[in-house]
Parts: sequence; C-alpha cells; structure tokens
Amino acid sequence: MPVSTEKLVRQAQAGDKDAFIALMDAYKLSLTRAAMAILHNEEDAADAVAETVVEAFSRLCTLRQPKYFKTWITRALICNSCDILRQSRRYVSMDRLPETEGPGSHPTDSTLDIQACLAQLAENDRLVLTLHYMDGLKIKEIAKMLETKEGTIKARLSRSRQRLQKIYLEREGNTCGAK
Repeated sequence: MPVSTEKLVRQAQAGDKDAFIALMDAYKLSLTRAAMAILHNEEDAADAVAETVVEAFSRLCTLRQPKYFKTWITRALICNSCDILRQSRRYVSMDRLPETEGPGSHPTDSTLDIQACLAQLAENDRLVLTLHYMDGLKIKEIAKMLETKEGTIKARLSRSRQRLQKIYLEREGNTCGAK
C-alpha cells in the first residue's frame, strides 16, 4: 500500500532520510518537466532540480502544512530555475546556438511536434501549460504557486492554448507544404 505524501513529509521532517528519498523519487519527473519548461536545457534543468532537492532537504522543517508539499517544492524549483535563467542570459554558450535544419529534420512523432511548438512559446505560457496539463495541477494550485489570481491563470491557460494551437497549425501547414 503506497504511503501518502503527507505521511512521507512528516516522516522526512522527523529525520527519516528514506522518506525524503521516496518524496524526491515521487516528484522528480514533475520537477524536471517544470524546469525544462522554463530553461529548455537538460543540464540547466538538472541543476535546478538538484538545487531544489538540496534546498528542500535543508528547509523541509519550515513547511507547516505537509499537504502543500508539491506546491512548496515546485515554487522553490521555479525560483531556482529563474535564477539559473538570469545567470545564463549573461552569456550564450556554443551548444545553445540554433542549428540549421536540413531536409528530413522535422520530427515525425506528434509528441516531438508538440514539444517543438511548446519551445516556441513564451516562458509563462510554457510554464502554465506544463504545470496544468503535464503535472496535473489545478488552476487554484498554480495560482497559489505563482502568487497570482485564479482568473489570471485561467486567462493565461486560454491564451497559451490558443498560441500553442496557432504555432502547431502553422508548423503543420509548413510541413504539409514541404512534402
């Protein structure tokens, strides 16, 4: 029988390292997705997740309500990702320069198409779409995490879906026209 998140948080707060590891295992994919939505770079996303894990380990005792663990840790990840993003804007490394597309370089899998379209969205658009659809967070949770009103998140989700659809349809039109 799986142990609840709240119980694991309480155990981890009491010093149970195995409970903390179980928490991190449970949320690793969700944290990685959110970091990738912000940073677009696997190494930077891994750094953000690692920094968040260290921070969570040292500050878990400050979490008053264990039921908000996911919101708490995702908020910390967003802050860490934004810090990395600010630092990386100071320079551009060679591996981040755009590659020229050759013939046949269009993804054939629709998942890759969606990921490519998501990459073209603004950071806020990507973030709300990722948190809502990939991580399954409710609008209320996202609003609390981003410290904005629920109506603002609803509007962002709506606009982000429209932008994603427009980019996807334009991409599909270009792909079909190239064949």
